[in-house]
Amino acid sequence: MADSTTVTATELIVVAIAIFTAAFVQVLSGFGFALLSMPIMTIAIPVKEAVVVSTLLGMLSTTWQAWHLRADTQRPLAKRLTLSAFVGMPLGLYLLNVVDNDMLRLGLGIAVIIATILLIARINLSHVGPGLDMGVGFVSGVLNTSLSTNGPPLVFGLQARHLDAAAFRATISTVFAFSNVVGITLFALNGKITADGLKAAAIALPAWVIGQGLAWPVRKHVHGERFRILVLSLLFVAGTSTIILALV
Repeated sequence: MADSTTVTATELIVVAIAIFTAAFVQVLSGFGFALLSMPIMTIAIPVKEAVVVSTLLGMLSTTWQAWHLRADTQRPLAKRLTLSAFVGMPLGLYLLNVVDNDMLRLGLGIAVIIATILLIARINLSHVGPGLDMGVGFVSGVLNTSLSTNGPPLVFGLQARHLDAAAFRATISTVFAFSNVVGITLFALNGKITADGLKAAAIALPAWVIGQGLAWPVRKHVHGERFRILVLSLLFVAGTSTIILALV
């Protein structure tokens, strides 16, 4: 931001657009908040502040959705994914401190593109045991605290199990909600929650509310093949944008 106390009109507009878009898509798909908000916000504000805004408002989104959609949550599946994510988070913090971020992004982007191709081919892993869930949950935990991008492995795992749209949204929101609480705690302990970031999050809150409110009536029309296309499109955007960020 311009300084520790002033927010310019341009910065405010960019952050508001980012949060509105991310909140709207998060309701429709069940994921994508950080994926969409981070690239847009970093046009106007520092990455450290953008991470705080995305993490805090993303936690609001996932917690609200997890509670509202709880009847459709696949609880044993959500539990396996969440506990495995917790195990992966310390490793993610370690990697954040010792591995170049661009290398992490490049590896993630390539993996996401491969996963998207497999899902386009309609890979079916519904017969695979709990090891699949623990594996993708662990990877999501590592990515959560290293790159703040824990969605792609969870999306792959749930889509490969061919969950319907309601179960997908509810289950992934539950995993995100618990993961975000632990992730924010770890970020705070590592000094990543700054005053400027908190102020930016407060300023962006109205845009989050509007995005959420407008998306809920639309959500009932996004199911079946429409939902699958939306999810695959977001995964493709995630993979390609991550690779581009790693190479520029």
